[in-house]
Amino acid sequence: MLKKICACGNKININQKSCTACEQKRKEHIKYYDKAQRKNKDIYHSKMWSRLTKLCKERFNSLDIYALYEHGEVRKGTLSHHIIEIDDDRSKAFDLDNLIYLSERSHAEIHIEYAKGEKEKKLMQNKLQAYVERYVG
Repeated sequence: MLKKICACGNKININQKSCTACEQKRKEHIKYYDKAQRKNKDIYHSKMWSRLTKLCKERFNSLDIYALYEHGEVRKGTLSHHIIEIDDDRSKAFDLDNLIYLSERSHAEIHIEYAKGEKEKKLMQNKLQAYVERYVG
């Protein structure tokens, strides 16, 4: 079987993202972040959010719509993303039309654009909204 090198230097199978140790560290980091650092915990831990994110996943057939339209790639989505962030408009926290389903890779790419400045953030938000409208119809 083909092998590749994990970020820590361990050999892993080509189809693995990371070795067991790195995956465990990642899970521990996510757990810590969720408990200690995550903003808007009340929203993300609510029953309403759980229902809404399932609806979002179904709406986009579990596909990462950003990767599909931006890069022409088919990727499995893993999370629901607020196009207009909760910190910018809390009233859109449970608005299905303000959500897009993404992979972690696309989510990171989008937040890099958001962090560049308000102009870039607004351009990305407009692009995401257009992708939602294009897919949903």
